[in-house]
Amino acid sequence: MNITAPTRILTAILVTASLVIPAMDAGAAVRRGLPPSLLQPTTSLESVARVEMASVDVAAYLAEDAVRESSGVPTPLRFAARNETAMTPDSAGTWESLADGSSIWRLRLASPEARNINLHLDRFSIPQGASLWLYDNDGAMVQGPYTSADRNSEGELWTAIVPGDEIVVELHQPAGSRQMADLRIAAVNHGYRDFGDLAGATTKQGACNNDVICPEGDGWRDQIRSVARITIVGSFLCTGQLVNNTAEDQTPYFLTAQHCVEDSSQAVSVVAFWNYESPVCGDLSGGSLDENQSGASLVSLWEWRTGSDFTLILLDEEPHPSFNVYYSGWDATGDIPSSSVGIHHPSGDEKAISFDDDPLTKDDSYGNGSYQWRVGQWEDGTTEGGSSGSCIFDATSQLCVGTLTAGAASCSNPAGYDIYGRMDAHWTGTGSPDGRLSDWLDPLATGALTLAGRNPFGTTTNQTWLVPAAASAPGVGISNWKTQIVVTNPSAETRLARIFFVEKGDPWPGSLLGDPQTIPPGGSLAIDDPLADLNPTSGLLYVIVDGEGMPVTTRTYNLAADGGTFGQGIPGILLNDATAANRLILPMLLSDPNRFRTNLGIVQTSAGSMAVRVQLHDTDGTVLGTKGYASTSAFLQINNVLDSMGIGDTIVEGGWISVDLIAGSPAYWTAYASIIDASTDDPTYILPVAE
Repeated sequence: MNITAPTRILTAILVTASLVIPAMDAGAAVRRGLPPSLLQPTTSLESVARVEMASVDVAAYLAEDAVRESSGVPTPLRFAARNETAMTPDSAGTWESLADGSSIWRLRLASPEARNINLHLDRFSIPQGASLWLYDNDGAMVQGPYTSADRNSEGELWTAIVPGDEIVVELHQPAGSRQMADLRIAAVNHGYRDFGDLAGATTKQGACNNDVICPEGDGWRDQIRSVARITIVGSFLCTGQLVNNTAEDQTPYFLTAQHCVEDSSQAVSVVAFWNYESPVCGDLSGGSLDENQSGASLVSLWEWRTGSDFTLILLDEEPHPSFNVYYSGWDATGDIPSSSVGIHHPSGDEKAISFDDDPLTKDDSYGNGSYQWRVGQWEDGTTEGGSSGSCIFDATSQLCVGTLTAGAASCSNPAGYDIYGRMDAHWTGTGSPDGRLSDWLDPLATGALTLAGRNPFGTTTNQTWLVPAAASAPGVGISNWKTQIVVTNPSAETRLARIFFVEKGDPWPGSLLGDPQTIPPGGSLAIDDPLADLNPTSGLLYVIVDGEGMPVTTRTYNLAADGGTFGQGIPGILLNDATAANRLILPMLLSDPNRFRTNLGIVQTSAGSMAVRVQLHDTDGTVLGTKGYASTSAFLQINNVLDSMGIGDTIVEGGWISVDLIAGSPAYWTAYASIIDASTDDPTYILPVAE
């Protein structure tokens, strides 16, 4: 907008000293895993070649932006300056061979005083099994891995954003494949507008905006989930949304404005950031950049100069199921809404919601006809640069009736207007398939001019159940640990369940295990050893079910030669209702060499780094040991926690453990203990209690 005067469940048990339980990922476009240099010994980062890009005249860019924004011409919000280069693994960076015969190439890239960095690779062809990552020097923000599947139709890759002014680029290649990679960094995009809560932020959205997590968003939870912030050619920001089609087949059509995505070359560069929202009402900050996907293709458009200013693109992949998106419905009748609602990313910042209590009016500000809606002024909230392309919804039907082109509204100009291209004009467009929506959003040629939105599961009550530990792996001695999951459907309707697994060392959200599972009315889903194909492995599981009241439970057991011994039944944790505590108590600690040992598991359900302080307490109140543990993965297992603190010979019977969150802000985290009987390797699971 131009602002002018414009499937499986996780068993939460740590079973043996040799068993580690990981975290999961779920979806076609999800990024998961950590680069090898953060997981195993490599040469120090200081020894890796560093390239410093030319300085960027930010003042000059901001002056240009001010002229653009006052011109009355619809324009996306620019946030980054393109700094061109031509770096390849042969011309820059440092190669290193690893113990398993594979190799890594790393390059440190600095863009002085940048708020954030993203990359354009104009050549991106890497062998099967190879992966590319971007991360900051601390490894706190990791984007990737990008694989050969992420190569777009032009043979390129446009990456997500990493905050800060220096990043590390890391390529990992299987043994013998070093000469097979062909990649070239064509541009380092220097972000000069802020994302997240970086120190010195000066460009955050206005204070009159409403965070979507606030009560104002309660009637719009579905539509909110359809909206994403997008970057275009690594330099511009807009808003857009997934839209439903009459085939109801979850084709990932994404609607935005033509002045945001002007042609096919820009469509392939789109990176969509899902659920970039404030976690606390009123903060207007604190959003996560973790849930993103890269790449799209142009479907149809009608430019703003002559038409209604829309672009429809097809995302290269469906959004990952754990992103929990929604496909918004639409209304192409041209009927005038009596009131309306906008959901958007003002200034490209955390998602906001705005309300106009008056009827829209038809307008002809842009294009060669009356193709727009006009919002006279917003009663609650506003729009800003970066809001362009967002839908305006009929407040009664909750259907999209247009997309934002331009306007004068802002927190400093609350009486300002906004202009939206009308959905009925988008529908018929130029009269040909490449210039209208009707062919794509009504592929069945039903003649429908309205369509309700759609949840991927066909419901508005998706619930996520976490089981913080699961295994299909050999343990100590002859033990062989397996996990069994049961999902119960007491309802009178057929339900779907999707099961995800997060491998040890991988970040949230892990990966989908197989196809969605159908559960009949009054029935249940029982899966024995869902991780069998990944054996040997361990980690955590979670299940997304498409209805309320569908409990998930698991057991972890030792599959002995003469049959299975019952290990532990572990109930799932309903994340929808879960509130994370800052301190957890595990009310039992046993340790006696050759008799018992106590393992500890730490789980988080969001990507990023976290740190905890663990204290071991004896029965008389003595603090036996204190140690901090940091993790960037969804699951951290500490085998024999007394050993890890250097007091493994200490005998404790009946003590307790405290776990304090000391760094990071995970969406949810928990801890548990598992007491292992050394003679049988049978575990006893200890549930945490929030203090």
